[in-house]
Amino acid sequence: MKMRLWACLAAGLVAGFGPEPGTAAQAASRPAPDSPAQEIRALADYDTSGDPKAALTRIDAALARARKSGKVAPLDMLLAEATRGEALFWLGRYEEALAAFRKFDADMAARSEPMTPRRADIVNNIGSALSSLGRLEEARTYKLRALDLSETIAGKDSSEYAAALYGLALIDYRRGLPLEAIPRIRQAVGIARAAATRTGRNFESPVVYGITLSTLQIQAGDSTSAVEAARAAATWADAYLGQDHRLTLAALNALGAALNDAGLYAQATPILRRALDLRMTRSNPDERDLGYSLNAVAYALDLAGFSEEALAFYERSAKIFEALPPSAQPMSGANVFGQIARIVRDDGQTDRALALYRKALAMARRIASSPDDPEVLRAELSLAKMLISTGDIDAAQALLDHVNAAYARRALPTNLDRVAGLALRAAIDARRSDPAAALASLKPTMKGLRDHLLDRTTAATGTIRLRDQAAATFVLEARIAISAGDGETAFDALQMAGMGDLQTAFTSVDAIHDRYGPEADEAIRTYLSAAAELRELRKRQDREVGLDHSETASESGTTQAIAAAEQQLRALDDRIGKLVPGYASLTSFEPSTLAAAQARLGRGQALVLYGQDADGLVVMAVTRDKVVASETPIASRRFSDLQRKLRASIENGVLTDGTAAFDRRTAWRLYQLLFPAPIAQALRGSRDLAILTSGMLASLPFGTLVTAPPEGDDADPQALRNTAWLVRRHAVSTLVSAASLAEGGRHRSRPHGFAGIGAPILSAPALAENLSGALPAVDPAQLPPLPGAERELQAMARNVPGERHLYMGAQATEAAVKAAPLSRAGVIAFATHGLVGGAYRNLVEPALVLTPPTDTTDGEDGLLTASEVAQLKLDADWVILSACDTSAGESENAPTYSGLARAFVSAGARALLLSHWPVRDDVASRLTLRTVEAAHGRTSRAEALRRAQVEVLRDTKVPGSAHPATWAPFVLVGN
Repeated sequence: MKMRLWACLAAGLVAGFGPEPGTAAQAASRPAPDSPAQEIRALADYDTSGDPKAALTRIDAALARARKSGKVAPLDMLLAEATRGEALFWLGRYEEALAAFRKFDADMAARSEPMTPRRADIVNNIGSALSSLGRLEEARTYKLRALDLSETIAGKDSSEYAAALYGLALIDYRRGLPLEAIPRIRQAVGIARAAATRTGRNFESPVVYGITLSTLQIQAGDSTSAVEAARAAATWADAYLGQDHRLTLAALNALGAALNDAGLYAQATPILRRALDLRMTRSNPDERDLGYSLNAVAYALDLAGFSEEALAFYERSAKIFEALPPSAQPMSGANVFGQIARIVRDDGQTDRALALYRKALAMARRIASSPDDPEVLRAELSLAKMLISTGDIDAAQALLDHVNAAYARRALPTNLDRVAGLALRAAIDARRSDPAAALASLKPTMKGLRDHLLDRTTAATGTIRLRDQAAATFVLEARIAISAGDGETAFDALQMAGMGDLQTAFTSVDAIHDRYGPEADEAIRTYLSAAAELRELRKRQDREVGLDHSETASESGTTQAIAAAEQQLRALDDRIGKLVPGYASLTSFEPSTLAAAQARLGRGQALVLYGQDADGLVVMAVTRDKVVASETPIASRRFSDLQRKLRASIENGVLTDGTAAFDRRTAWRLYQLLFPAPIAQALRGSRDLAILTSGMLASLPFGTLVTAPPEGDDADPQALRNTAWLVRRHAVSTLVSAASLAEGGRHRSRPHGFAGIGAPILSAPALAENLSGALPAVDPAQLPPLPGAERELQAMARNVPGERHLYMGAQATEAAVKAAPLSRAGVIAFATHGLVGGAYRNLVEPALVLTPPTDTTDGEDGLLTASEVAQLKLDADWVILSACDTSAGESENAPTYSGLARAFVSAGARALLLSHWPVRDDVASRLTLRTVEAAHGRTSRAEALRRAQVEVLRDTKVPGSAHPATWAPFVLVGN
């Protein structure tokens, strides 16, 4: 997905309401004064930020009446004119605002009026207008003057001083010094809050400053601080300005943007929806603001994988932007048309997508000041990709030649768009002439991106966006490699394409902040600071490349500074690894070589990898002695819809205890797509299949696919039993990474003890929505109880030999689990809820729910998170997670089980059984126990699970047993 947070949202969050107009006074929701003189005097402390359009109308009418009366004091008229300038500023009419402010300053000087806080405020506003017009040196002069005046007149604890300080920070930012701007803005927020509380004035200033602080922290890569700053701004705005104030809505948008940047899409969407709803309820909403808000909601939905729902919001946003006068159309409009084009292309609407890509490019070229503007280049890149798929190679090459030449001047070799442009050009060369030569020319480019993404000094937020921005490029590399006959490169590229799912599971030190004592906390703070400095150095290098200076980045010392900063960050990363158990194993990823993977495979075993892009699927089957690859063309939306249909059919079976019909036609179609003839033929001698994929496909229950055209009625139990399920042919397991393949694929030992944890004490009152419309903070006590969990654990305990320890109800606490002798258990079972990271406001990583503590002073919260799981000392053949949906998601980008799976593997588990959907009590213990019992000797774990599933499928005494909802709830993760 070619999306950039700044391209889509920054204009709406910053330009949409202006950087800062000084310290305009409080909103005046008051009766109209009796006389023109009173009316004009009331405008002196009138807040124009809430609804600047209405404010300007009111001010103009008042000024007209005052001039007609001729009885208003000149000084009051001047102050009203200054307030009018602030309304113009909020409307983005900076030249007019500047003229108004300068006239006020000159007239006050001509009258020899004393310097007052309000006059100093207007001096600051002159700097703000100049800054917004890009005249930074002039602006800095006025800001420094305003800072001195405000300190002399009002003091360093005044709102005037905070405004001047904030203005200087904005100039620092616009001069390319964000790290210097952030502390100044943070200081301004604190001063403005205290001053507003003390004086009862200028309650809007902390909101403006907080929004900008959050925005700059996003740019600096500090997602956690950005979310905190935006949430504080939204909370303050809601309390002091009201929920329908323009700045409250802007703060909600800022919070949504910060949550999106942190990958917490589930939290971002309801917040952005609330902002949109509030904007739409206003009597005369600003059209541009409405367009930005619609775009923001669409962006959040899109990132979360709900592209079909996002499309409606994108289209409404595009309609608004297109209807604006050409001079008022934002660059975001071009980006919106590009997003619509991508979505309809994924739906197979090629002609419409092509027309929309052309429209996006035309708009970007019309608005941009340069043909090398980043949005123009992205629009050209997207259109070129579309043209290649339609066969218009010459037109695509012409666009790519410009894109690649521009990026060579403007961007570093690891820039994702630059890499994508070169990969597309290599794809053209592969089609036209020699695929091997095209691949050889592309390899250095892809190696640079690969090394950058695997480098532990790369920002975590960069890897979080990998799936959306780089995965398709790696799939394209795999396609070129396959056409060139280079299996090793294709194998590596497909692993890199699936890296996003692994890296988003647990990659940020934000998730372990404040958990491991002061020394670790200080190491993390130092790491974050060093990471921010490194990002700034890389941005400086980007600027030096982009500005095409005669002095190269290397000669300026930036390259050497980056090398030193990277070395420092690696040292700090190593220090955190020593202080935080499990950190290194959870945050690292290294693809396996093809030779190493083949060496680990036993006879009758195969590894199947999947990669997906806009053109369809790339499938690779690997056995000990052969590698076969194939490609399946299918529109992304069509493929997603098939997976949803299969899941819906299973859910109907869950709701009806297996008596509903099962959509075998969809299961048959999915099998044909996922196992095309060359792949199916290559796997004929392989009983055990290890699947490596990511995203929505990773939660597909492969065993429920149908390998031959179905016969009979989909609701007939006997027809279902006679169906050629994939589970009859293959035993399937899922891998977290290809490197996790064990030698020979066999387990080490029989279970030698059991630990059962779950059935926590929970209740289920309604969850209250928080102030900002976000998902609530998770409170384990508010989750629904699991009545069958205790019986399930007791049944497993009776049938597993060796020591048995049960931690249920009041004993199922974090403290008990962490103190339990789990290393002596060969089988560990959790029967409780599993939560996905980001599903709640205070949940960064995936977690298992335990009984909440009665006393929270010990730091326990009833959530066993992935990072806490990684610290457990395990030596278990099996970890079983049941009674909860711990592995699935419904969106294209849904997070899967990789977070918890990696944590348990890191702690010492050799295999995991996780439930795809809620499991019936009478089936859960049977499936898990039969699997554990059968996995010994030469029977692999995957084969043991397959036999247990087939046994339930055949058992006519189990109600609904023929339906996959009954026999296929578990997925095996590991070896």
